[in-house]
Amino acid sequence: MLALATTASLALSLGGPKVKVVFTDCDGTMLTPDHVLSPAASKMLHTLADAGVRVVPATGRARAGAWTDAVLTHPILNNGVPGVYINGCSGFTEAGDELAATHLPPAVVTRVLDWAADAEAAGTGLVAYVGNEALHTQPAFIERLAALGDSPPRAVAEIGTDGVYKMIVLCEDDAIAQRLRPKLEVLLDAGAELTQALPGYIEVVPTGASKATAAAALLDRWGLTWSDALAIGDGQNDVPMLREAGTSVAMANAKQSVRDAAQFGCASNADDGWVEAMERYVLS
Repeated sequence: MLALATTASLALSLGGPKVKVVFTDCDGTMLTPDHVLSPAASKMLHTLADAGVRVVPATGRARAGAWTDAVLTHPILNNGVPGVYINGCSGFTEAGDELAATHLPPAVVTRVLDWAADAEAAGTGLVAYVGNEALHTQPAFIERLAALGDSPPRAVAEIGTDGVYKMIVLCEDDAIAQRLRPKLEVLLDAGAELTQALPGYIEVVPTGASKATAAAALLDRWGLTWSDALAIGDGQNDVPMLREAGTSVAMANAKQSVRDAAQFGCASNADDGWVEAMERYVLS
């Protein structure tokens, strides 16, 4: 395989790579299992920029929290602008202007909050994303979000029903999450649906809002189409953009359903699979 500098130079000499934009998931994809950029990934971000390729974080996280200091401050990521956040419910242009936000129907928020307070949901935790922060009324499993470097959850006496981007039900393990999914599904209506990025985390998100919808808005802004884009990820919430992108890659650590949605695969995030994918499908 060509060295990074040589590969980037070749791409430039041929008029630039076919892929103009990379929409990349973060946890489980661009980041290591410890939720940071590896030295190789950091170097690759510079290589892609030198080749004229824009890298856009597309994540279920909010653009806030400890991870902004650990990841988004990378000079190429430019403090997370442009970026796609909260599974496409929030996004930012390269100028830092926010894309049109999408929120959950207040009636759905009410039903999920009532369910979370019931004995049936015992042993779970719930977090609601409002603005740039995560809110909770009970401490169960909240420390897991801190372990991800996500927005530090703030304890409140009550969670309001307006302006909620998404809600996460935190479970002790993925077996419990899968058992509870049908119980949550009956609480939804046409304005909300379930998705999942990580084992044990069930996300309630607005219908029609996805990483793909926010990514499409950015592509349109730049006069590009999905044929100019590569999407890469490992979670169910990455599937919409994997299906749309002209080039799509699933991580080896992804579930089979995610790998089935992608054209190509690469090594796991523990083995710098993201770097491998950039070399093979963007620069080569």
